[in-house]
Amino acid sequence: MKRITPPVLLGLLTLGVPLAAQEHDLRVTAKKGASLWYTQEAKQEQAVDMGGMQMETGHSLTFTVFVTVKDKDEKGQLLVEAKIVRVQGSMSFPGIDVDFDSADGKPGEGDAAEEEGSDEMGMPDPDAIGRGATSLAGTTFTAKVDPFGNVESMEGIDKALEAARKKAGRMGAMMLGADLDKSAMERLIESAFGSPPSKPTAIGGAWERNDEDKTSPMQVANKMKLTLTKVDDDSFEITASGTVEKPAAPAAAEAKEGEDENEAMAREMAAKMKIENGKITGSTRISRKDGFTIESNSVLSMDLTMPSPMGGGDVAIAQKSTTVTKRTTEADAMPKKEAPKDEGKEAPKETGR
Repeated sequence: MKRITPPVLLGLLTLGVPLAAQEHDLRVTAKKGASLWYTQEAKQEQAVDMGGMQMETGHSLTFTVFVTVKDKDEKGQLLVEAKIVRVQGSMSFPGIDVDFDSADGKPGEGDAAEEEGSDEMGMPDPDAIGRGATSLAGTTFTAKVDPFGNVESMEGIDKALEAARKKAGRMGAMMLGADLDKSAMERLIESAFGSPPSKPTAIGGAWERNDEDKTSPMQVANKMKLTLTKVDDDSFEITASGTVEKPAAPAAAEAKEGEDENEAMAREMAAKMKIENGKITGSTRISRKDGFTIESNSVLSMDLTMPSPMGGGDVAIAQKSTTVTKRTTEADAMPKKEAPKDEGKEAPKETGR
C-alpha cells in the first residue's frame, strides 16, 4: 500500500480549499523607488435652510500628486515623498463664484501671490481663495507610512499650509476648511495606498476603522466597517460602510488666541452642532503588483443642525461629499497646450480633378 506523506496530504487538502476561505496577507507591496501619479477629487454640496431662507453652496478641489517610495525598511515601513503637482477647483456661494487652476498661472502669479487674502465686509475674497488653494502646487513633503497604508508622521508641509491659509484670507480659509490642514494631507497620502487589513484576511472578512477629521471639512467622527470583497493575482477590492457622528470630544468652546469675530462665531456654532443621518459608503481597488490604489471612491452624507448666527432659530444643512481617487500619468496631469495658429495664411483651396 502506497503511503501519502504529510506534505503531499497537506497539498491535496489545500487544493480543496475554496479561494474565499484562504487568508491573504495584503500589506503594502510597493518597493523602494516605486512611484505613482494620481488625482484626488473632492466635491461637496450643501442645501442650507436658514430660518426659511434657502440657498445652495458647493465647492470642489482636485489635487494631482506624484508620490515616490524613497525607502522601505525590513519591517515594511515606507518613507514616501509626495509632490503636489497641480491644484484646481471651484467654489459657489451666494455672492461668490470662482474657478481656479494652478496650471493657468492665475490667480496667484507675480507679486499678488505673496499677498494675504483680504476680507471686505465679512465676505471672502474670491481671488484670495484661488491664490490660497493653488499656492500648494509645487509643494513637496515627506511622510512615514506603515505597512498598511496609514500615515504615522509628515514633514515639510506645515509652512506651506500656513501660507495657503493666509493667502486665502480668514473667511476663505474657513470656507476651504480642512482642505488646508494636515488631516487633508494625510488623507492625500493614504489614498495612494488604500486601507488594507492589518492581518491576513479571507474574502468576506471585515474589520473596523474609525477616523476623525479625515473625510470632511467639519469636525466629524467616521466609524466604518471595511470588508474584503474580492482578491485575485492582480488586485483586491475593499468596500466600506459606516456612520458619521459628532466626535466624543468636540471643539472646545473657549476662545482661541488671535481669532476674529467670524472665527469665534464658527467655533461656537460647531460646538453646538448636531449630526443626524450620517452615512458613509465607498470602495477601493488596490494593485497587488505595485501596491498602489487603482481607483477609489467614497460618498459621505449627513444632516446638520446648528444655531443661526443671526439668532431666531437653527440653521439646517443637508450635506453630501464625494471623493474620487484614480491613477493618471505625467502626460495627462497637465493641460494640453494648443499649437500656435499661423496667422495670415489662407487655407489651401480645393481643386477639382
